[in-house]
Amino acid sequence: MIGRRSLLRGGVLAPILFVLVFLINDALKPGYEPVRDYVSEAAIGPGGWVQIANFAGAGLLITASSFGLSRTVSRWTGRLIRVFGVCLIAAGVFVSDPVPHDQSTWHGSVHNAVSIVAFGSLTLACCTASRWRPTSRWRWVCILTGCAIPVLFVVAGGVSETAGLWQRLTIAIGWSWLAVLGLRALHR
Repeated sequence: MIGRRSLLRGGVLAPILFVLVFLINDALKPGYEPVRDYVSEAAIGPGGWVQIANFAGAGLLITASSFGLSRTVSRWTGRLIRVFGVCLIAAGVFVSDPVPHDQSTWHGSVHNAVSIVAFGSLTLACCTASRWRPTSRWRWVCILTGCAIPVLFVVAGGVSETAGLWQRLTIAIGWSWLAVLGLRALHR
């Protein structure tokens, strides 16, 4: 059986690796424009397997870490992070449609739906985690992160030329919070 600390370490490592992999992939994928294109669009076409594997690997580690978070932080925080992890796996399995597009594919529609659930569950996890070992600073970090994620998510969906930049900012804030939550749980 995997210990609680090992599960939590995976939850700290996953967001860091996810961001590193997509940043490296951003620089190497021909024709891909990170300021304009969503992270998910890197899964389309040649070399797309890198982003698909990135989603799946991060999702598996985060899902596993949710069991450690359930035991350390709270059951609801763990459950919400588990939903987030499973949605990342699904985002890899159901490849995004290119943006813009005239007609959505079924897998692109599923990808979009699980993306909304993923960012929503991460937002709610910020709310539930804000009550765990509360300090004024921790509460503010959770509240500000929980507010920033949906606002930036909506902004990314509303601007076409810089959508990728706004989405990356959303990911950087949300995934950083997740890594800090895991570190905080490890040092409990």
